[in-house]
Amino acid sequence: MELKSKMKTNLSAMKLLNLNLPNRTVLATTAVMAAGILTLIPWLLTAQPSPDAPPAGVVTNLVPLKLGSSIPLAIQSPGVAWKGNTYHLVHLGSITFDLDKNACLKADIQAGVTGFDDVDYDISGAVFDAAGEMLGTARAQCKVQRMWLGNLKRTAQTIRLDFGVSLDYTRAAAFAVSISNRKVLTPDEWQK
Repeated sequence: MELKSKMKTNLSAMKLLNLNLPNRTVLATTAVMAAGILTLIPWLLTAQPSPDAPPAGVVTNLVPLKLGSSIPLAIQSPGVAWKGNTYHLVHLGSITFDLDKNACLKADIQAGVTGFDDVDYDISGAVFDAAGEMLGTARAQCKVQRMWLGNLKRTAQTIRLDFGVSLDYTRAAAFAVSISNRKVLTPDEWQK
């Protein structure tokens, strides 16, 4: 008799909660999934990146640095879309580093510049030792002139980066160079 009484009580509770068999199955499945997710949270919080991934904060586009030698670059400014074409106004072709006897590091970049709009691009460089520690930075401007005679005119330009003086530059092993992203007007915009 006691078993019948408990069954009636449980049945009454289920009716009160309106839990028929399909709803109980959904509720049970949801509870199991939630418990599984809760057990994964500590693992997700302590998961480590792939051993092949570079450590956070490490520069990944470094180029080996050799003093006195021309090092090829393939860096161009962000593109400017106009009349179905994309124009890159600054192309960095090569760089040569020089460290003088006073520990002053300089670099000359050979660039191609396409006349399009009056805009000054910042050319930035950074040098690093073999462990990836940054030793110094430099910045120079590359001036692009507004020139449009029905076609593009490209000129050569030498851009000098002066990193200043540091005894640490004797350990320089790698570098990175970048071109700033600037707003550029098209000839249609500046001829209005």
